[in-house]
Amino acid sequence: GSQRQVLLFLLCVCVCQSGAETLRYSLAEEMERDSFVADIAKDLGVSASQLAARKARVVSEGNEQLFRLDPSTGVLTVKESLDREQLCPQSDSCT
Repeated sequence: GSQRQVLLFLLCVCVCQSGAETLRYSLAEEMERDSFVADIAKDLGVSASQLAARKARVVSEGNEQLFRLDPSTGVLTVKESLDREQLCPQSDSCT
């Protein structure tokens, strides 16, 4: 009983610590297509091969992917030119 609870607790701690990490970057408006944003592998402190093995991906809240991640290099680029007025028409700032 109590051994099982301790084991379950330790498992939960391990799973929580291995969770996703969030990286945030500020971008200039209207960056050109394929512009460099960041080296994700370097920023996370892992090799590009580890990034690919872990199946790293970019997650977007909308239907359109605005960024492209090259899993073989860890480089994040802008997929298309970004227009703040189009992305966030009712807001002064855009996240």
